[in-house]
Amino acid sequence: MEAGLHTISHDIHQRKNIAILLIVITSSGLATAFYMYSADKYALTYYGDAGSHLIAGRKLFDWRENPGWDQIGTVWLPLPHFLLMFPSFIDGLFFTGFAGLAVSLPSLAITSALLYKIIARVLSRIPNVNTSLVPYIALLGALLYAINPNFLYLGITAMTEAPFMLFFVGSAYYLLRWIEEYKDGRSSGLRYLVVCSVFVSAATLCRYEGWILSIFLITSVVIAVLRRRKYRTEIAENRTVLYAIAIVIISFSGIAFWFVFNDINYGDPLEFANAQYYSAASQALNRPVRENLFLQPYNVMSVYGITAVMVYGPILLVAAAIGYFLHRRFKGDWMSSMRHLLAFLAAAPIFTIISMLIGIGEMTLWFNSRFVVLLAPLLILLVGLYIARQPQKIANNRIFLVGFIVALFAFQLVTVVFSAVVTLADATGGFTYKHTPFAVLTGEKLASIYDGNGAIMIITGSAQEHRIMLASGIALRNFDSIIESSTWKQSFREPWKYDDRWIVISKDPDSDGVKVVKYWSDHRKELDLHYQMIYENQYYEILAMK
Repeated sequence: MEAGLHTISHDIHQRKNIAILLIVITSSGLATAFYMYSADKYALTYYGDAGSHLIAGRKLFDWRENPGWDQIGTVWLPLPHFLLMFPSFIDGLFFTGFAGLAVSLPSLAITSALLYKIIARVLSRIPNVNTSLVPYIALLGALLYAINPNFLYLGITAMTEAPFMLFFVGSAYYLLRWIEEYKDGRSSGLRYLVVCSVFVSAATLCRYEGWILSIFLITSVVIAVLRRRKYRTEIAENRTVLYAIAIVIISFSGIAFWFVFNDINYGDPLEFANAQYYSAASQALNRPVRENLFLQPYNVMSVYGITAVMVYGPILLVAAAIGYFLHRRFKGDWMSSMRHLLAFLAAAPIFTIISMLIGIGEMTLWFNSRFVVLLAPLLILLVGLYIARQPQKIANNRIFLVGFIVALFAFQLVTVVFSAVVTLADATGGFTYKHTPFAVLTGEKLASIYDGNGAIMIITGSAQEHRIMLASGIALRNFDSIIESSTWKQSFREPWKYDDRWIVISKDPDSDGVKVVKYWSDHRKELDLHYQMIYENQYYEILAMK
């Protein structure tokens, strides 16, 4: 009777804490977004990729040629764009960037709630832990993730990190639940394994770091069932093993879909890895960052480590390191199972580091600093282990606990005060770099002169094109996008015959626009017979039909 009442009380307390979490995170995200937007209406689209993800979501229903399935593209995985499609139906959300917030902020909040539940469940299993402290440690860990200004900014933009982290942490939580059920012998726990596999499959359709999760998941499941089969060999157990392995194969469905999709649409199942101009390998080969990282582990770990210090703070990293060594001292079958969870949480950041070493991943100080968000669940769980394993005198010392918590959050506050939020610095750096401010000015000028008659041929390359489109506030179906892969269009060589009454040309196009810009540079006299320049800045021209 008392145990039942204790369970009910615990569940009520957990729901209360999760409700507090969701309210605090949602309120913080909305307040941050509205404050930043009031200071600069482009604040939510500083990241160039954020604008491109929004465009990709909108193209599924608003595009000049074949909106829908044909616009999924390659290289970027499709799930974030399908999620962004729904809020992008509303112009006010799409052009301001708030469509990204509509996807990323709920993802951030739910991820934090799942992280809370992981920490609470793990710590409650550790011997000699003050169970009354566990909910507060879990709440602290969840807030350390969500209120970190680096992640909070990602949580109000259209970047793919927030939805990926939702599926990543969700899969880790349900893997933990399966381990609990299966190891304790209470049941097969297959329902948890099904949900875990679905979450992993969704993660594989968000970011390529998710692909390694499928491998780690099936490895963990195979090891777990083989250990249990040493002691149980009945037919029911053998059937459970087969079911478990069959279920885990679901986690590979997203990867299989992407291979098949690329093969059907591009004739190459590896088009996403080989695509000229767009694939990670192609971009890395054409930028100098790769030279400093390729097969140079010291440089890779230096860049990754310094960025991690700036994102998490030295106190959190030291506490996590101590937590890791403390957990190595734990004994028992449950602790060996928990190490499967830690290995699973380490998989995605390990993938990032390996990709940098082999010359595909790119990272410098602050550039792509968002990659270290993948470390957060592992580090925060280890910090929770560190706090929980403090001697009783220290654990009950409120001065120590308050001081430690203040120190953890103080670093985050300092980064805000001194404008050292590195994900925001990375985004702002891209927004102020070279032609981007002029692309925004061009889009604003286009908005002021476009009268809704005719189409706008835009010859700039993809990234610049997306900046101009977003800044213009003009429906995407009014643009005639010309890049190297779209020169098959009849309008490319004779735009005046196809109602392209406006033309935007870049003087310094992206790589996928170089050849098309050169074509019209070589045929400029022909173009001038039909169009006249009505606007020009350092990087762009706007032409109108005579």
